[in-house]
Amino acid sequence: MASNMSCIGITARDPQDFGRRMSLLLERSESAGKWGAHELRVWSDASGASVSFVVSEDGVECATPGFRARSRLQARAARFASDPDCRFCDPLLVEILDAKGEPFYPLATQLDDLLLTRERVSEGALLELGLCAFARGIEVWTDEAAFLTAQADEEVRFAAESLIPSGLFSPEGEEHPEAAEAFLTGRVLEAGLRENLVTGETFQHAIVRTLGGNYDVLASPRELGSPLEPGNIIQGEFWLVGRVTSGLTEASRPGMQQRLFRA
Repeated sequence: MASNMSCIGITARDPQDFGRRMSLLLERSESAGKWGAHELRVWSDASGASVSFVVSEDGVECATPGFRARSRLQARAARFASDPDCRFCDPLLVEILDAKGEPFYPLATQLDDLLLTRERVSEGALLELGLCAFARGIEVWTDEAAFLTAQADEEVRFAAESLIPSGLFSPEGEEHPEAAEAFLTGRVLEAGLRENLVTGETFQHAIVRTLGGNYDVLASPRELGSPLEPGNIIQGEFWLVGRVTSGLTEASRPGMQQRLFRA
């Protein structure tokens, strides 16, 4: 299974090598703002890749990969869930909306600038989201005809453009916290390889249309037999991260320092 970092061209030989790479990115990061005792620092480059670091006097407390999404989705904010491992990774629960404001499906997504925007997301607010889907496992078919043929004998069949918010479901008899995950099937509209300018490694970027709209999809080339092309159908489990590009309220906490980056 691909790691989230490898989907933006950051791989490592071992934990020590990974630590060195993260340290280099942190050195090249810029401050996006502060909230209380914490600071958000963001590294990004021309490829669109980014890593958001939450830093305190104790050091780095969280590092979240991201990408400068081109896609936009309309959503209604519900609430924040709780991540058991990191308070800076609490997923935002939303409803993805159609053009008339009617819900398609519920969804959970991480925000890579949560430190600065959590208090600015109001329950029930209409939001515009730039969402990225990081492939944790992915299958590819040349076109819709090949995809439909491949599942002709399957008991469960998927539409070529469908999405299941898998992070909101738990196996029967088990309880799991809500997670920013989705089982996505979609049609590739645009695709191209990008180069992470710090590591020199390439990664796959694509605009993919699925139920509810378009998503920016990121994947490690090692997970693909060949680069994606327009018309391909993809399917797999994805981790979701993005930014609220419209619909945030004004910052209200005294002493907050913030510089917003364009999504």
